[in-house]
Parts: sequence; C-alpha cells; structure tokens
Amino acid sequence: MLTRLTKRLALCAALALATPLAAAQEAASLRLNWQLLGFHAPFYLGVERGFYREAGINLTINEGRGGAVTAQAVGAKSDQFGIVDGGTTIVSAVRGVPIRTVMSLMNSGIFAVVARADANIRSAKDLEGKAIAITAGDALTQLWPAVVKVNKLDSSKIRLVNVDPAGKVIATLEKRTDALLGSIDAQSFQIEAKGVKTSILSYDELGVRLVGLTVVAHEDTIKGNPDLIRRFVLATRKSFEAAIADPQAAVRAAVKVKPELDPNSVLLQMQASLSKFSSPNTA
Repeated sequence: MLTRLTKRLALCAALALATPLAAAQEAASLRLNWQLLGFHAPFYLGVERGFYREAGINLTINEGRGGAVTAQAVGAKSDQFGIVDGGTTIVSAVRGVPIRTVMSLMNSGIFAVVARADANIRSAKDLEGKAIAITAGDALTQLWPAVVKVNKLDSSKIRLVNVDPAGKVIATLEKRTDALLGSIDAQSFQIEAKGVKTSILSYDELGVRLVGLTVVAHEDTIKGNPDLIRRFVLATRKSFEAAIADPQAAVRAAVKVKPELDPNSVLLQMQASLSKFSSPNTA
C-alpha cells in the first residue's frame, strides 16, 4: 500500500514539474523570405534539434513569396518573425509598416541577376534586349528600378516576365526568359543541377549595394515581449552555428520537410549563404 502511494506521489510530482515546462512553450511563427532554400536549412535544423523548444518557443516555419510580402505579413501580425532583406525593411518602414530588425543574418546582400550562360549577359548593358523573369512584389523587383537607374539602362529594351517564385527557374531553363532576378545562393545551383551553365551579376556588382538578410518583428512584439525576441535570437544563432558545424544534418532537416528538394543543391545553396553569415558582433 505504501509503495503504491509512493508511486502515485512520484507521478504527481513528475506531472507538476512537467506542466510548467509545457506551459512555457510560447507559440510563434517565422515567415521565410522565399520558398525553402538552402539558406533556410539551419532554421529547420534548430527545430529538429529542439533549440527553439529549449528556448520555450513552439516555432512554426512558413514559406514566403518575397521579402516585401513577408514584411507585410509581420506588419499585420500574421507571423511573429520574418526574414526580410535590409533594403525592403527600410522601404517597408518608410511606407508605414510597423516592423524593425531584431537580428542580422548576413553581412552583405545576395540579390543578383542569374542568367543562362548562353544568354551572354556579362555586364549591365547586356541586359538590354533580354527577357528577365521576376515575381511582382518581391524585394528584387522593387529594387530593380535602382539597378536600371544606376546603370543608365533603357527599361523599354528589357522585357520583364512576371511568374511565381518557382516559375522563374523553369522559365529560364525553357528559354522563355534569358535570366531571372534571384540570389547568388539559390537559383544558379538549381539551374546548373539541370546541366545548364549560368552567369551571375550581383546587385553589388551592378552598383546597388544592400544590407543582407535580417529577421524582423512587429514593433508591438519588440516592446511588449522583448524576452521572446531575445530567446528567438539566441536559438537562431545556435541553429546557424550547428548548421555550420554539421551542414549535412541541416540539409537532411530541410529535405525531411520538403522531400522534393535536391540535397546537393540545398547544400551548395547553404554553403554559399553561410559564407556571409553575420558574426556575433553584428547581431
């Protein structure tokens, strides 16, 4: 009888200890700047290894459709966190979207014009007479006028073809477009995985120098729940450091979520982007 009572007391004690831990899990969502790419793999590794859970965060990761759309989602409180490039963050804030940067992920920008090599796009002037795949509303497209202005291009001689994010690679492979607006760490690897050589002109090379990718949050969240911000940043840094230490594990975590991804492309994308990962001093 005493033994049975002792066991019951032990069970009650265990439940009492477990309850605060469960209650401490705060639901939060992260909106990516794009569909799942190699750069995003560390976040999935962090979820898989429980880094966010250890920080008291039950994190949901949602794919995105461009930085501008992500900024709007966070500004509308549809997501607590979002990945947005620095340029779009500034433009969004000027337009009244109530978001602020809480973490820097990259020291420099990754935006680029990614072209098939046979399109012979080697300089800004080569863009005239070409067709370029874009996605309306994304950060790349919003900043495109700056590329045109800085390089004194004739926009009437450049045909912009609007497609969804995934459709840009397909349009370029099928030669419906000569190039696409993308990033140095993504689409070139996807295209070359199909046996097609590419050439890249980064926005930096084109004279439009940008702050890299950042994590943004709503102003109300920053003011009202600074502890959530702190815990998210720490868990995210831990996730990226783990991905740097074990990139294959990060790739597996991403592919597990989206099996149609090519593991080798994810690895190459991630390695290219992690080379620009911000140092602890820039977070």
